[in-house]
Amino acid sequence: MLQRLTLLAALFWCTVLEAQNRELLGEFKIGFVGRDQENVIYQAAQEGAQTAALELSKKYSIDIEVVIYTPDKTQGGSQMNSLAELFIKDADGLIISPEKTEAVGASIDFALLQGQEVVFFESQLSDRESLTSVLADEVEAGRLAGRSILSKLPTKARVAILTSATPSAELEQRMTGLREVLSYRHIETTITCAPDYLSAIEAIRAAEEADRNDLIKGWVFLEDWPLLGMPALPWKPGKLPVVAIQSSPSAFIYVDQGYLDALVVHPYYDWGYKSVETMIEKLYNEQTPQDTIIRTKPRIVDWRNAEDYRDSWKKWLK
Repeated sequence: MLQRLTLLAALFWCTVLEAQNRELLGEFKIGFVGRDQENVIYQAAQEGAQTAALELSKKYSIDIEVVIYTPDKTQGGSQMNSLAELFIKDADGLIISPEKTEAVGASIDFALLQGQEVVFFESQLSDRESLTSVLADEVEAGRLAGRSILSKLPTKARVAILTSATPSAELEQRMTGLREVLSYRHIETTITCAPDYLSAIEAIRAAEEADRNDLIKGWVFLEDWPLLGMPALPWKPGKLPVVAIQSSPSAFIYVDQGYLDALVVHPYYDWGYKSVETMIEKLYNEQTPQDTIIRTKPRIVDWRNAEDYRDSWKKWLK
């Protein structure tokens, strides 16, 4: 046991020395960990992180390396394993969209113990310290969805809302903003489902079949699960107005075919860019951000700017 403790102490001291040497040389290694390689939202955020590293390297004449360790869940990857590999690489900072598990929390504790700076994006672990958290304004996303669907509804018409059977804090915040705008007068029912495409389609179909008097005049999806496969909504394009929050490029087929009136989207690319920018300002310029939470603003995508948004995805997923 004494030998193991001595070895761990030696490895820790070598890690500290190596990090200090890189800092003196103007070299910084930043680990980036999303939740799933297959999720294009994290691919867009990674592209933002890489672009920020390149631009800041030129601006300050330093060497910034962003090491991507987002797990490939199709191959059995996990954030815990990714973080273990990243620690071997001896990063100066960690940017992560943290899963709320004990293992991930313990790994972040270890990173903090090593003196690494940590930036959360998309969500945060409120009981762990971080340099800052780059979070979406989910309440405003709900408000935008409410305003958008209201503009498509007849007077006094009511809508159905689709959300998760076990809603996250982010989904609850979206619901808060949506209810603030719609109030009870424009909400006919709230439908819950498991957070996947097939469950969402099944729940929507069941709700429409139960709506014998055609009281549902539109839908708001608090997540984009019904848009993650081929169109299978139980109504013809254009019959019911539909607004969805936080959507991937798969939604464009729904826009093109007339099923979807508007998307409320978050700046996924900016999550990565802002995270790296904040990290380097701390590591290189020793500037601590004024705010412990940086809120990014959502926006509406509809027929007027859908092509511009499509072009953005083409750049992010190059």
